[in-house]
Amino acid sequence: MSATSEHTSLHIAFITDGEPFHGASPEERALGGSETALVQAARALARAGHGVQVFCRCPQPGLYSGVIYHDRKDLVRACPEERWDVAVVSRHFVALDLPLQAGLKVLWNHDLLVKPEPLARRLEQLDLALVLSRFHAADYQGGLPALAPKLALTRNGLDLDFLEQASQGVARKPGRVTYVSRPERGLKILLKHIWPELRRRLPGLSLDICGYQMIDTPAQAGWQRENREIQDLIAASPGVRVLGGLAKRAYYAHLASCQCLLYPCAFPEISCLAALEAQALGTPLLTSDSFALSESVQLPEFLVAGRPGSPEYNRAYIERAVELLSDSPRALGLAARARQMVRQRYSWDLIVAEWTEMFLQAMGRRAAAQTPALAASLLLNGDLAVAEGLLQRPLAPPDEGPPPEDPDEAGLLQAMASLAWRALSGQGHAARVGVLSADHGRTARALAGLLATTPVEEVSLDHPEPRGYSLVVARDRLERAGDPAALLASLQDLCLPGGHLLLCVASGAWPLVGPGHLDRRHDLGREEIAALLPGRRVETHFLGRGMVNLGSARYLAGRWLALAPAQGPGLGRLDQKASLRRARPAPPGLVEEVRRAGLL
Repeated sequence: MSATSEHTSLHIAFITDGEPFHGASPEERALGGSETALVQAARALARAGHGVQVFCRCPQPGLYSGVIYHDRKDLVRACPEERWDVAVVSRHFVALDLPLQAGLKVLWNHDLLVKPEPLARRLEQLDLALVLSRFHAADYQGGLPALAPKLALTRNGLDLDFLEQASQGVARKPGRVTYVSRPERGLKILLKHIWPELRRRLPGLSLDICGYQMIDTPAQAGWQRENREIQDLIAASPGVRVLGGLAKRAYYAHLASCQCLLYPCAFPEISCLAALEAQALGTPLLTSDSFALSESVQLPEFLVAGRPGSPEYNRAYIERAVELLSDSPRALGLAARARQMVRQRYSWDLIVAEWTEMFLQAMGRRAAAQTPALAASLLLNGDLAVAEGLLQRPLAPPDEGPPPEDPDEAGLLQAMASLAWRALSGQGHAARVGVLSADHGRTARALAGLLATTPVEEVSLDHPEPRGYSLVVARDRLERAGDPAALLASLQDLCLPGGHLLLCVASGAWPLVGPGHLDRRHDLGREEIAALLPGRRVETHFLGRGMVNLGSARYLAGRWLALAPAQGPGLGRLDQKASLRRARPAPPGLVEEVRRAGLL
């Protein structure tokens, strides 16, 4: 069984921290580059048909452009309940410490690797590490050589449609130039060494500064001194205007109106989104032929060699800037070439398609190289059918007899009774409940006591009469059925029109928590239950029952309760490829234990 498919729809989560935002923030206010990239990548993945969630510091959770945004605190609930094909941790890699249930755990890096040690401690929890340029990759490989096999080269993307809309009808203003990056990355060089000479030679020039706020920000003492010097230079420089932070639409319109973007960069840029945006808008730019700028800037005419801030660099920068600003037709012609090149390569739709293929290939390689380890995890999580498909042979776990009581049997039965009362409300004295279980009537007897005057009967599919139940309860049966859809069909046939099904399913690595659960054939979570009952309103509740830590591997166990109408659209089927995508290899010690137990 292969983990890849041409038309695979993935379930993807993005997890980050830092600046608060939601799915419409780029259009509403100034937003950092990594946050903007996350929003736009998530949108592109949703457009491609993937299910996408974002966990961040979210002031307004909800659905935006097909993406569900949650506040980061909801991860406490989501970790035991949600299963993703891919979890992408953006920048803040401490999130890898969470018990994320994801087939692939991906770190999307947006910074230089300043302190390798904290990331080194989390390498076992990480499958892929995305870097934004060859320069970025070299930095990570040099700082943490053990990460090299997991590095995956990607690049920043652009929302080209939004760029086009925001710049529509904007006229370019002769003599207007701009600086749009953080001030410490090159603004001092520009104002102190370059701008005075440019103004002397081209008196009509005006410089607009926009981007991050440059005052009243907590910073180290060294940067505070630098900031004060930059503020003094701004105040003393003629023709300079500070625009501050702009929302993306206003920012793109401003950038499209400029004759040139000036960025004498002295900072080790790992990509430079501003340079990409300027080129996509057809705006000429001039920056340093250093760092990742040598990769992001498409034409050598827009790059200046040398050490930024050195006399040689400053002189060369001034001469090149005067050339670009004095010959506008030539500069715009160069910018048009760069625009075409950027638009062919930096669309988010193209980049996330590459990501999808990268993720699926990684899963496919893992399925081939770590088959026993994947099969061990599948078996312990109750996915016996998928493990057999992976190994291409039947497995025969021991017969452990009836499933044992739940660790919180009383609490479980009370939760089941509460959902039963909800389904039975309005049914009156005619209501009847049928219970299908594997515990010799224990659950039926307990529910009969909790539901008081409502008749509760144990049912058998071998002898399906009588029928006509208002509610049919199935406990510890659906996950053990060879064909769960066929079992559901039998259960709904027992119900009256308007009746309900109440499913109680053991999910996750129960054999690590307690015995009696090795004969499950399917590990059913919320998505799998919904897939079996498509088009129906399914109310689900998760009851956690524990987590086992085995090194970097975490195994969770719990129960799902699901209440759904018995009648509805046709029943669905389980996607075994999806279960395989979400499985993670068991650690070597656990694989050996499973072998010794004769389970593999």
